[in-house]
Amino acid sequence: MTTFTRIRINPRHRAARHALASNERIHAIVQRAAAAGSPDGNQQRTLWRLDPGHTVHALYIVSSGYVNAAVIQEQLGAELSDIATCSYDPFLGQLATGQQWRFRLKANPTKNIGSCQPGVRGKRIPITKQDEQIEWLTRQASRCGFHVPINRLDVPEVIVRDSGAVSFMRQDRQVTLHSAIFDGFLAIDDPAAFRQALITGIGRGRGYGFGLLTIVPVPNPASDDMPAGA
Repeated sequence: MTTFTRIRINPRHRAARHALASNERIHAIVQRAAAAGSPDGNQQRTLWRLDPGHTVHALYIVSSGYVNAAVIQEQLGAELSDIATCSYDPFLGQLATGQQWRFRLKANPTKNIGSCQPGVRGKRIPITKQDEQIEWLTRQASRCGFHVPINRLDVPEVIVRDSGAVSFMRQDRQVTLHSAIFDGFLAIDDPAAFRQALITGIGRGRGYGFGLLTIVPVPNPASDDMPAGA
């Protein structure tokens, strides 16, 4: 069973401040909570994404099994009422070809620079230019069962924001990953491949807050309110 969890975090809480200071700490907390909530205590598949807000942060987790609320409460200072979990499977089962959704994806876009020496692997580097990031997303989308529609200005219906480097310590060494948040609209082409992308993520850095794709219904054009991207 796959579950989807949303946790509201008060960034002013002392435990939350400590955890939020490092992607490595959030990663460890998520893995611990997911493993503790797994029936066999072994969590192989966990995606997460942190969406900062002005007064409340939202942490989203996709895992195979329910997360352990006690771990979340202790490590992030969340109240039980701040934790909402449900089975993801009924929602995934309703996805179909042609459906359009609004989406958000925090990703680690990278590309491989080939080596001139035979048998030597190339170097993987971050993609930092916005147009190349959108091209990266388009390639990923084709493999993940969806596409980003082109609007009347002949550009994809997606924006890139908060693009930049994210650094944190891991086992006494600094790790730097490039982050880009994509907000836009998508259409489903292959429901099976799309479901897999929602469960297992897109791109690299999936254990450290990257790769989790979330979708919400396309808003009514007559409405002035646009929903959050998750």
